[in-house]
Amino acid sequence: MVGINEIIEKILSKKELTEVEKFKWLRSKKIDAEVIDYLATRLENLYIEVTGDYEGYLLELMNCGKLEGWCWQTTESAIVFFNDDDYIERGNLKFDKRTPKYYHSWICFKHHQKEYVLDPCLNLLCKKEDYSRLFETEVLGKVSARAVKEELIRQVSVPPKEEKEDEYSIIKRLLGNKYEAYLEKNKGEVVVHGPENVNTPLYRNGAGYKTEMENGKVKKLTVHYYITDA
Repeated sequence: MVGINEIIEKILSKKELTEVEKFKWLRSKKIDAEVIDYLATRLENLYIEVTGDYEGYLLELMNCGKLEGWCWQTTESAIVFFNDDDYIERGNLKFDKRTPKYYHSWICFKHHQKEYVLDPCLNLLCKKEDYSRLFETEVLGKVSARAVKEELIRQVSVPPKEEKEDEYSIIKRLLGNKYEAYLEKNKGEVVVHGPENVNTPLYRNGAGYKTEMENGKVKKLTVHYYITDA
């Protein structure tokens, strides 16, 4: 197995790293505990239920690798708790020759004038310059935290039976005779959906949200991920 010193030598000699080496390098770079504490505080009121398989707070699920494959829903849910000018980037990552384009989304945020990337689905927290350089990011869309907050609040404020009938029909079809139990457990949940436009606030979403508001802002959020294309 290639060690960190060998990876550094490859970087200095401008040799291409493998996917495993890229992840190992990013995860080896120390992030200040203050940044981690900042994230923990920001995300302490975000609770995620992944289908019916597992649930927990974002950082718990991230560290267990349970959020892979849910990048659109996770980044959109988490960015609600960041500053208005923080943002989501969506586009392609280059892992290696086998995976030259991995379609994905990640969160970019500032802390004490330094810019970082939080990628909960790939279990990465690192400086943005390292993330962008190593994965040769091809950014196809970008949306601010403020835009996501505003659109989420707008959608959860719409009465479900007026504009959300299609989404609830999908859930009813998927759950069958478990639908009534779902309604009982998820009272107050609103399923949101976004168009196929990479620059829209809620893109490829289809998650269910239960929100607690305070002074017009989202204070707490419980998000339920559904496999709606089954």
